[in-house]
Amino acid sequence: MADLSRRRDAARNRTLLLDAARRIVAEQGPDAPLDEIARAAGVSRTTLHRHFADREELAFEVLRDNVTEIESRASALAGVASGAEDLYHHLLDVQRDVPWLAHMVAKRDSRETGELAERTLAAMEPLIGRARELGRIYPSVTAQDILLTLPMVMTVLFANPQGNREPSVDRARAILHRGLFTTEPPS
Repeated sequence: MADLSRRRDAARNRTLLLDAARRIVAEQGPDAPLDEIARAAGVSRTTLHRHFADREELAFEVLRDNVTEIESRASALAGVASGAEDLYHHLLDVQRDVPWLAHMVAKRDSRETGELAERTLAAMEPLIGRARELGRIYPSVTAQDILLTLPMVMTVLFANPQGNREPSVDRARAILHRGLFTTEPPS
């Protein structure tokens, strides 16, 4: 019974740390103090290091969780006509909300990030196939093309580090949507 309780506590602490990392690093940038992330999660720095060896490992786990969530979302959108567009705009939302992630994960072993990219592509393929059948996406657009547009949004985010970047991000989203899909971008 104590073993089960410890495992539950460890899983809860891991979730709290990942949520705190998303929040704190979004506010303060990729160099946010790990102590502050631990404090925001309500755990000690020792607990943080028990789960994640360093900042890059923590960022990679945030990415891994994001990919799992993308897979779930893609599954839920399988029967939806606008599923490919909906998933694409979700990916753009993730880029907007967690812009530091791509920069930090770029430091990881490419095999690890490659596996996550493959999982993301595999989740997108059925939605893109359906969108193609329905004429909602241009025939030559691939899942790889869609992933290729994500760093473009990052460029807009980093070009406007201070102040109100929403108008620029919204404009970039609309332009990219029109380049991939035959439908109007969401307003």
